[in-house]
Amino acid sequence: MWEAAGVEGAETSSMKEPRYLRIARELAADIGARSWPLGERMPPEPELAARFGVSRETLRNALREVESWGLVSRRKGDGTRVRRLAPVERFDTSLNSLEELTQYGRDAVREVSATAEVTVDAELAAVTGFPVGAARVRLTTLRRAEDGAVVSWSQVYLAPEDAAVVSGELGRSTRLISDLLAERTGRATHRVDQQVRAVPMPAEPAGVLGLESGCPALEFVRRYFDVAGELFEVTVGVHPGGSFSYRTTLVRSGQ
Repeated sequence: MWEAAGVEGAETSSMKEPRYLRIARELAADIGARSWPLGERMPPEPELAARFGVSRETLRNALREVESWGLVSRRKGDGTRVRRLAPVERFDTSLNSLEELTQYGRDAVREVSATAEVTVDAELAAVTGFPVGAARVRLTTLRRAEDGAVVSWSQVYLAPEDAAVVSGELGRSTRLISDLLAERTGRATHRVDQQVRAVPMPAEPAGVLGLESGCPALEFVRRYFDVAGELFEVTVGVHPGGSFSYRTTLVRSGQ
């Protein structure tokens, strides 16, 4: 995670490690130790450069590295702000088929953190496509990397009878919920409609992910339909903007 290529012209130590990278590691350690609270500005560049006894350019290279780890954001006129206390593992995924979606589910471990019964209101209906007044069970789930760090937060909406069918499997299975439903009920997923958009990080997932509320995030809304065209599951997921990239392939029709 901490390896990085050198920058042309960077100052180096006797061990041939770029000085900017050593400084970046020290700054990351300070951030992890909460020397500066989440959302707060770090000291200005001249002050940090003087602290480490380096040029402004070397200091900027260090800050760029820390930014690439997802720890800070840097904006002209706003300085450098702390956005995360620990580096986040990056996920790069390509989902071009239901089979690849299934594999994604197996690669990231799911944890159900909360279950609640809800009635679909107008706002939720606009997001999910479920009718207003419908009863649904909402599962709040987390996905963890191999080291146990939380990398995404989701809320899954199911009909109460479907939630009851799979409830015993959710705590020990990494399979997609739609696959569990297919196995238990015979209802196979025929189509998944997916919408991805950039959003400010909501407060609830921000707390779980260790991020500042309002920081950049990606929201994924997946609507699962069976062969009869019935919408039976909706997942609304949030990923940190700096830790997840989504790739798709477009092919010109007729070729």
